[in-house]
Amino acid sequence: MKKNIFFLLPVFTYGAGQSIKRIILELDNQKYNKNIICLGKCQFKKELKKKNIKVFELNHKKLIFAMKDIKNILKRTENSQKILISNIHYTNVLSLVFLSKIKGLKIIVSERTAIKELDIYFGIFDFIKKKIIKLLIIIFYRKANAIVTNSTKSSNDLSKIIGLKVNTIFSPSYIPNNISKNKINNEIKNLIVVSRLSKEKNIIYLLKAINLIKKEKFILKIIGDGKQKKDLISFVIKNRLSEKVKFLNYKKNIGRYLIQSDLFINCSFFEGFPNSVVESLSYNVPVICSKSHGGIFDILKNNEYGYLFDIDKVGNLASLILNFLENNKPFLIKTKKAQKHFKKFTVKNCVDGYEKLINNL
Repeated sequence: MKKNIFFLLPVFTYGAGQSIKRIILELDNQKYNKNIICLGKCQFKKELKKKNIKVFELNHKKLIFAMKDIKNILKRTENSQKILISNIHYTNVLSLVFLSKIKGLKIIVSERTAIKELDIYFGIFDFIKKKIIKLLIIIFYRKANAIVTNSTKSSNDLSKIIGLKVNTIFSPSYIPNNISKNKINNEIKNLIVVSRLSKEKNIIYLLKAINLIKKEKFILKIIGDGKQKKDLISFVIKNRLSEKVKFLNYKKNIGRYLIQSDLFINCSFFEGFPNSVVESLSYNVPVICSKSHGGIFDILKNNEYGYLFDIDKVGNLASLILNFLENNKPFLIKTKKAQKHFKKFTVKNCVDGYEKLINNL
């Protein structure tokens, strides 16, 4: 008899949505009835429905107000074998509080961002909210049937906090491609960022670094949308960087932009598992990234496959970019070495991890 799998992710877009889409598409159709639950529109609905995956788009702005609808969806499923894979800490806590008593339901909680996120805050309200979430995690994660994170460091950090076993299943971020990127020694180098434009992604830090070296020969393209976009554009205009920095909207497929790029930059305060970093390296684009607590350490292996920097001083990043502009050969050597390292980040490896976990519930 097939098991019913439900993936719960409130906002089904960007990196987390992309990762879950890849997982659910590859789960065995002979073993599972597959479902997605989210708030508002699912970015990948058409693609998922073509593969007979049910998509429940709930008309609620806040997850807590959607819990009754989610409970009804789970209860009316005929098959008694039901598995809910909840994603992101606040969703996980609410799932364990409101749904754990549903007959026949097993709950897997998945952390998709570094747990250190809860120690980094922007204002007093954010501080209070994150302290409450951290306390609730300690109290309620014991009700979960299994706990998962997408990086070694996140698993270790979370396990220390809750005193429970935490499974590591790497994000399905490596999609092999047969595109060979031609390395052209352009006089003007193309730098690229792919990111949601929000405070935690720390794009303003990058713009400040760019402002220090704006006389050098490069163009920075920022691909993404978000609440902070207007502020970032204002900074660019104010500091006369419009010739250096170009803003592009969110793109579903960034491959054609990576082919044209020379260097990828990630400046986040925290990340779960930044898929775009793996994607960049798979296109032979060197990367420099902040020490963002989560999967970046699994990806770059302490500077073996790219360069990590601390975000305490803007000069740290400015110096790294200058090093690349002056001599990119060490960066390209690290990038080439990375290719053999990425088998563990394939979709198959990730799906095998989830199926093994589900079979052991």
